[in-house]
Amino acid sequence: MNQRRAINHKTYSSYLNEHYLGSEGGINAFKAAAGTWKGTAHEHGFNSLCQQVMADRDDLHRIMTSLGYRPQPFKHLLTHLVRLLGRFNPVNILRRRRTGLSQVELEVLTGMLRAKQAMWETLLLVSAKDPRLDAPLLRKLHERATNQIDQVRSIIQETWEERFLEDKVR
Repeated sequence: MNQRRAINHKTYSSYLNEHYLGSEGGINAFKAAAGTWKGTAHEHGFNSLCQQVMADRDDLHRIMTSLGYRPQPFKHLLTHLVRLLGRFNPVNILRRRRTGLSQVELEVLTGMLRAKQAMWETLLLVSAKDPRLDAPLLRKLHERATNQIDQVRSIIQETWEERFLEDKVR
């Protein structure tokens, strides 16, 4: 017997709201990274990534709205708190590039992007049961997340030496 299972809207809505809340932290993290890399060739890259993450958040909001979900009041309040706290960049408070914390900051950014990428993958799975989801759009968003991860990885590859190698040979 093949039973048709209904969407659990409470879980679905909560999941999307949690990612929406997380996207605010991601935006702030990329703004902070742009500050860390201010005056370098990578500042523009982080500003661009911040704009891309903002566009992805807007796409997520449109998806939520199209599904009939709205940001939950409590989570909406948390979004404002995350926005406020995000200005302090808890990972690399001093915004120094030549420290282990700078590497951790880059790894946290990569992790945030991977979480977003996994969300698009999950929504692609859900799209098989929820025809309201636009699978081609979700594939495009997944591809964008993959590209964003590659951008951060490229910065890591180009800059790791300044953190882990000494400037002068002894």
